[in-house]
Formats: sequence, C-alpha cells, structure tokens
Amino acid sequence: MDVRLSLPSIPGRASIPKRGDPHDWNTWDRYQTIHEKRLADHEFVDRSQPHTLEFTEDTASGRLHLLGYLYCLRGVILEVDKHLDTRYVGRVLKVRGERYRYVAWIREGHPVLRYHNMHQYDDYYHHRVFDPRTGEQILYERLERYQFPTLSEVIDEIEVVTRALDPQTA
Repeated sequence: MDVRLSLPSIPGRASIPKRGDPHDWNTWDRYQTIHEKRLADHEFVDRSQPHTLEFTEDTASGRLHLLGYLYCLRGVILEVDKHLDTRYVGRVLKVRGERYRYVAWIREGHPVLRYHNMHQYDDYYHHRVFDPRTGEQILYERLERYQFPTLSEVIDEIEVVTRALDPQTA
C-alpha cells in the first residue's frame, strides 16, 4: 500500500475533557478582530480566492448571522452558516455562538467533514468526517457544546483530513 495515500488518524473531539465554553460571550469588536485575524493568518486558507463570508443582522431575532464560503487549499470549499446571539451590557454589544453548520467538500469531489447543531429538537452537536477520496464516512460522533470547534479548528481539521490528497504533505 502506498503510504502517501493512507488517511491520517482522525482523533474524535468527544474525548475533549470538560473545559470552558469556547463559544461564550465576547464583545462584538473582539469577536470580529479574532475572526478576521484567524482567517488572514491561517496557512490553509486559499488567498487566490476571496471568501464570501459576510455578517448580517436578523432584525426579527436580533441575532447576527455569518454565512458564506471559505476557499481552502487542495480545492476544499467550506460552507459556514453560523448564528450568534446578541445582548448589550451597558453600551457594549456582546455576541455568543448559538447555531452552527460547517460543511466542507472537495470542489467537484467528495465531502470532507460536517459539523452542526441545526436539528430543531436536538441539542447535540454532530461531527462527521469523510474520506475525501471516496466520500465514505469514517467518523461520526455527538459532541457537547464545549467540545465543538471554533472556525479555525475546523480549518485545521480539514487540512489534516485532506493531507492524503497532497503527495507532498502525506
């Protein structure tokens, strides 16, 4: 078997021990700064294709919504659909991640991974990983909120899962 074609071991996130909530309340200014910096600094983001991620306000619910596509190396597309709760503390707007959907696939190819907590009557966070060469699901787990990754951790995982597609990094 060609070692370059073997998938790396994908550790599940369900084994992450109880910790603080990485999606807890943060000021809107700080949240935006972190978001922009992580996207600008992440080595797996494809700089040749600008992302379409955009924050909008849902005036009916008061939530902020991040929606769009992020283009990564190795032909990976990541769709982001994220809902942020909002509240004011004094005059400071604070946000907290509430609903998430991250779906990554190879352009004109197979799925790579899915994370979400979008089921209406389900408080679980779902995590699925696929073999990017075949589309076969290789990992499924239910997560608690504190185990759910941040956007930059999702990008990190995509990079690891797709290494088998790049002979130089496999």
